[in-house]
Amino acid sequence: MACDKPWFDHLVDRTGDYFCWGLVGGSAVDMLKGMCNSLKGERLIWGSQAVRMSAACASHCAAYGGLCSVLKSSMIYVRQKDDPWNSILPEAAAAGFLQIRQGLGPASRTALIFGLGMSLVQGYLIVENKLKSNVESPQPDFEELDKKQKRGGIKT
Repeated sequence: MACDKPWFDHLVDRTGDYFCWGLVGGSAVDMLKGMCNSLKGERLIWGSQAVRMSAACASHCAAYGGLCSVLKSSMIYVRQKDDPWNSILPEAAAAGFLQIRQGLGPASRTALIFGLGMSLVQGYLIVENKLKSNVESPQPDFEELDKKQKRGGIKT
């Protein structure tokens, strides 16, 4: 989380992002489900009806994004450092909190799955950053090479 923006801006940004993802992704999935479960000549009608009937995906995604943002900001404030654990634990906790109405067992399983998924993502990002930092420096300037060659420093 960048330090140049206050936590409330991150909350609004992340909630809006997740709402849009839920709106677009949920509508596409519901449209396909409705079209697959319809009669042959009425696929578009049934698909659009399925989208209108189950539009709650966007609000669930927005709640998840907002809760993740608040938990991540809280962890950064309490721990006074920004590291991968501040992304893994809030995502798992938010998923578990949103599933708690199903019971403690499903909530803990969901939190575990989200935690494992986020740890894989964070591990990949760490490896990717290490590989990018080990890339060789860019080639030297050709004008410098020409000057060295004219001085006799480089033999061709």
